[in-house]
Amino acid sequence: MGIFSKLKRDTAVVDVRDGATIDLRDADRPVWGFPSRCPECNAFGYLDRIDMRAQVMMQHCPTCFAKWETPRSVTIVEG
Repeated sequence: MGIFSKLKRDTAVVDVRDGATIDLRDADRPVWGFPSRCPECNAFGYLDRIDMRAQVMMQHCPTCFAKWETPRSVTIVEG
């Protein structure tokens, strides 16, 4: 018997193949509260503000200077 006892190892086996599914149908939909891609040039957009009364995100593109609005109804709401 030594000063440090050996730790017992957890022998439980976890199958990592089960449970993790990705829904690719929502891959093109923007996420509420995050900037989306520019509809003109497909560059990353910049979220200017969110109008909580109208439930709309106002965004612009720093590459081509386009402006657009994204309503909450077409986005994925997380949380």
